[in-house]
Amino acid sequence: MSDIKAKKLLILDDEEEIAKILGEIAEDCGFSVSLSHDAMNFLSILDNSYDCIILDLMIPGMDGVDVIRSLSQKEVDPDVILISGADRRTLHSAQTLAGEYGLRIRSVMEKPIRISDIRSVLSELFEKSANIPRLKNSNSGNSRFSFDAQDLYKAIQADQFVLHYQPKIDLKTGKVEGFESLVRWSHPELGLVYPDSFLPIMEKEAKILNAMTDKIIDLALAECSKWKNMGKEFRMAVNVSPVTLTELDFPERVYAKVKEKGVSQRDFQMEITETSFLENIRFTQDILTRLRIRGIGLAIDDFGTGYSSLKQLHRFPFTELKIDKSFVMDSLEDRESLFICQASIDLGHKLGMTVVAEGIETKEVENLMKEAGCDIGQGYYYSRPIPPEKIPEVFANFG
Repeated sequence: MSDIKAKKLLILDDEEEIAKILGEIAEDCGFSVSLSHDAMNFLSILDNSYDCIILDLMIPGMDGVDVIRSLSQKEVDPDVILISGADRRTLHSAQTLAGEYGLRIRSVMEKPIRISDIRSVLSELFEKSANIPRLKNSNSGNSRFSFDAQDLYKAIQADQFVLHYQPKIDLKTGKVEGFESLVRWSHPELGLVYPDSFLPIMEKEAKILNAMTDKIIDLALAECSKWKNMGKEFRMAVNVSPVTLTELDFPERVYAKVKEKGVSQRDFQMEITETSFLENIRFTQDILTRLRIRGIGLAIDDFGTGYSSLKQLHRFPFTELKIDKSFVMDSLEDRESLFICQASIDLGHKLGMTVVAEGIETKEVENLMKEAGCDIGQGYYYSRPIPPEKIPEVFANFG
């Protein structure tokens, strides 16, 4: 007799016949199934015992978006399958919104649904053994721990912050063009702690953030200088918080560090996320312009996700445009994402910028980006972010 807990699935669909068919398919896959045809009833039934839910967006009285919002406020963490008879763009918008609310969307299907498709998705969900954390952008289990400013200051003083490096590959030559440096906290008890766990705290403490930024720049330049001395020159990129872009002495600090390490300014680059520019526009323009005057490269990161992309491209002296990985990753199956990638590449080139596709995870997506004329690729297809001692492996693979 098995003591394995049955996996439970809850279906919300106001069309009783469709709900019944979906339930039968789910039971064939091994789920214990409950049906609901009313949103309020569905929300009252749903608790932490359910592993998966199927949610129809077009429900009378309380639509699917209302349900998505309500789900985000409940202490539940199921896999979610969205279904709807709405048009594809509406369904895609609902999927994006659900992700923003922190829901774990496993599949999105347009009605009429093919039995083979839903059976395949449900079988995969039933068989998966690992529970994936709900927290967005969480790369380890340490996100549940909380830290304060004093913890972070002590960690900086103890040199506990380290950099991992993700290669950027020239799509024409297949060789390493550069690296993006990504900060990690090497915590003595928790292991590697990722930025989503500590950066929000740092950004409220300018003194600590500036100390961290200086530390990151020092580490990145030291790595770049080491490889230069061994005959390998490449561009090193460092991510910069929007808070740092209010410090008017920042360009001088960066330039002094670059010169001290003997690294060429053209081989050092700042990456700034698009949403960083919503405040302190004047200071931002002052700082970015002076960085460019000193020859430091500037990349606009996550392009396509902010609120005033075109104005930012026109206003600030960027040298590189990085297409947000969500568009790149979806480009193989979502025609609109591919169109956005192509338009971003064309726009970047017309403005004299190098264009990077982030989020390349397969050969097929790499081929799409090559065909679209993208300059540089970055993503797990080439390498995950790696500690500095593994950089030689990247050069062995990509020259």
